Amino acid sequence: MPEPFDAYQYASYLGRNWRTIALTGGVACGLSLAVSLLLPGRYTATCRILIEPPAASDQRAAQAVSPIYLESLKTYEHFASSDSLFLDALNRFHLRDERRGKSVEGWKRSVLEVEIPRNTRILEIRVTLPDPRKAQALALYLGQETVNLNRTTNRAGDEELLKDIQKQFDEAKVRLEQAEEARHQIMVREPTEGLPAQIESLETLRSDVLRDLLAAEELIAEDTEREQRLANDRTRGGAELETLRRDLPLTRARAEALRRKHAELDRDIAGLQKLLAERTARRDRYLVERQNAQTNFEALDHRLREARGTVGFRGERLSIIDPGIVPERPSFPNTPLNVILAALLGLVGSLVYLSLAFSYERQRATSARPALVASSQGRDD
Repeated sequence: MPEPFDAYQYASYLGRNWRTIALTGGVACGLSLAVSLLLPGRYTATCRILIEPPAASDQRAAQAVSPIYLESLKTYEHFASSDSLFLDALNRFHLRDERRGKSVEGWKRSVLEVEIPRNTRILEIRVTLPDPRKAQALALYLGQETVNLNRTTNRAGDEELLKDIQKQFDEAKVRLEQAEEARHQIMVREPTEGLPAQIESLETLRSDVLRDLLAAEELIAEDTEREQRLANDRTRGGAELETLRRDLPLTRARAEALRRKHAELDRDIAGLQKLLAERTARRDRYLVERQNAQTNFEALDHRLREARGTVGFRGERLSIIDPGIVPERPSFPNTPLNVILAALLGLVGSLVYLSLAFSYERQRATSARPALVASSQGRDD
């Protein structure tokens, strides 16, 4: 069974071997210092570009302080670090002549660093080279070309936007003219001005016919009742009964004619109402289409005029606020930092070594103890 860890014993072991720790740290620091002094210095120059938000007329300007908007500015990192731009810079400053076997990707990883610090609108272009003047010149060149690339991209975007809006405007104008012509044709082919008057006239006539029909039916009911009463009364004369029997069929025939006339008027009124509803619905549909076309045309006209007035102000504007200076102190190697890191690594390495050694010695001591006990028992026997 392994023995429990004894912190005091472990600390005592480290104390007895402090020379190993000190020697390891000293050697690591000495090697780091020597290597740092022997390595050639590299200088980092920084060019800073301010990303200004779009003009106030642009709706995106309202997002100028939005975290989402600030995150979208990361796009400009790709502007400054584009492969074509960096290759052009390498050729312009003849950097590839120094090491012909090195790839463009290798140069880019070792030379260029582009970053937008968190929650800022500053684009930083850092170039690291052995020659400080060339580093500053290359950083400034990349900054200027980034500004020019953004300006060219914005101009091309504005032209494309205007072209697209102009095309939509022309199409909307044609649709508006077609809707106007269609609405005019439907009003000529299917007039509705006289239909309400005709319907009103027929409804008046139907009311008169209905009134006469009700009067005729009432008269028929009265005459029928009188006929039955006279037919049952034998004491009264038959002249009145004969007159009623002669006039009653005529009244019924007139009532029947009035019913047919009323039904005919109902059909005519229903037909005219249906025709009016259909024509009105078609007119309304063409009117709605014309109104939609007019609204779309006016919206595109306003959008086109607004786009023409904001050309050059829709996208972010980039301007160099700090072209940078020729660096005077190398950024690599960082001798103090390297020495501190070497000392830490030496300390960690020595502690790991001593811990393993301490564990090994305890294990040997633990395994040797049972053998000693067994041998002592054998001597006692």
